Amino acid sequence: MFRKLALAALVLAGLAIGAPSTLPAFSLPDLAGKPHASSEYAGKPVLIDFWATWCATCKESVPELAKLKAKYEAKGLKVVSISVDKGAVAKVDKGAKKLGITWQVLHDPESSLSSVFGYTGVPALYLYDAQGKLVSSLAGFDPAQEAVLDAALSKL
Repeated sequence: MFRKLALAALVLAGLAIGAPSTLPAFSLPDLAGKPHASSEYAGKPVLIDFWATWCATCKESVPELAKLKAKYEAKGLKVVSISVDKGAVAKVDKGAKKLGITWQVLHDPESSLSSVFGYTGVPALYLYDAQGKLVSSLAGFDPAQEAVLDAALSKL
């Protein structure tokens, strides 16, 4: 019971971090330097993960994100990890490969989207439905969050 209450509080805290109610317009480069706009995700549910190579809890979240991607990719889910590492792209690329990230990775070395999405630390996760409406936002990481995201994704 306490765990469910704590998780509910975490989810509500995530929604209170100032997450935009609709997917904001942005454009960031991938690790090869090719720009990608948020408009690419129109008509698809998208899970946006802000992370950094130095973040221990970000590393813990990768297997959970991989499970969700595997389960919902056939239903159109797009997972996008946005690195806020200040370092070179090569460092981010090496970190993503080491962690086994197989989905799209964008680079935001200036953390230009922190004020747009309202996060104050990483990891920060935002789930938008196919219409671009915010379904869930989670600050930090707890393995139980996978269940919250799984439940939200199963309704999309």
